[in-house]
Amino acid sequence: MGQSPVGGRPRASKGPLFDPSFLQRLETLNLIARQLVRGRRSAARPSIKKGASIEFKDYREYSPGDDPRSVDWMAFARLGELYIKLFRQEEELDLWVLLDRSASMDFGDPSKFDHARRIAAALAYIGLGNMDSASILPFDTDLRTGLERMRGKGQVMRLMKFMEDMTIGAETGFEKTAQMFVSRVRRPGIVVIISDFYGLQKARAGLDRLRFAKHQVHVVQVVSPWERNPPLRGELRLHDAETGEETNLTITDSMLKRYKTAFQAFTTDLRKYAMRSSIGFDLTDTDVEFDEFVRHVLQHGRLLA
Repeated sequence: MGQSPVGGRPRASKGPLFDPSFLQRLETLNLIARQLVRGRRSAARPSIKKGASIEFKDYREYSPGDDPRSVDWMAFARLGELYIKLFRQEEELDLWVLLDRSASMDFGDPSKFDHARRIAAALAYIGLGNMDSASILPFDTDLRTGLERMRGKGQVMRLMKFMEDMTIGAETGFEKTAQMFVSRVRRPGIVVIISDFYGLQKARAGLDRLRFAKHQVHVVQVVSPWERNPPLRGELRLHDAETGEETNLTITDSMLKRYKTAFQAFTTDLRKYAMRSSIGFDLTDTDVEFDEFVRHVLQHGRLLA
């Protein structure tokens, strides 16, 4: 997020974001996801929280400060000791997809933004069929208005229309986005951030906010093959997609070699940070079909299991 490493970017060819086979491909992904969540009531899951529920779990001794309403008074009458009833509580499972719509995402052929929108739509569709709710919130400098807590597949046309109408914004402010999100969404859920993650240091602060708020965080880094291996040589004027700044630069073989090394280190750095922080991580190239990528993530159980 932030400044793109190389200017002179290719413009993406424009075509339909969701072709006629898109829903059919989504349903195939949904069948895979259903195997991961079967047995749940509307994809609800047992919570580690203790509270009033229909399923008794265990007893423990009373401690000062415990709610007197949770005391088993019949046990006290029999034993003369205070015990607390513990219950297993059913907790809703909410999916939140935060989608980067900053200018650096409008890059490559196919576009990173289009690829990210297809992945976001696929995840939300799976959420509609298998979880309690699914939400998509775009962001750039701020967290923008999106679709919140959609339930059931009856929302799919609304979802597709929203994704098709989404436009590119300007610069990225993920730390502010994360702060706005945790202030609005207090109940922990699955939070997937789809972005190119330029400006990694600032991105880390935002990701830390999400995980400290007890959300299950998963990042999907979107990369264009052109960014990995830019076919550039000679005198160029580079244009920053987000700030509008321009720079004259002479591209040499040695400079390209240093760039490729730096770009590889950039993606590796994000992966290592995610592993250290118990954050899920996946990297996707835009030349890999969206359904192939999502199928791989589902089958390896790294996101919705």
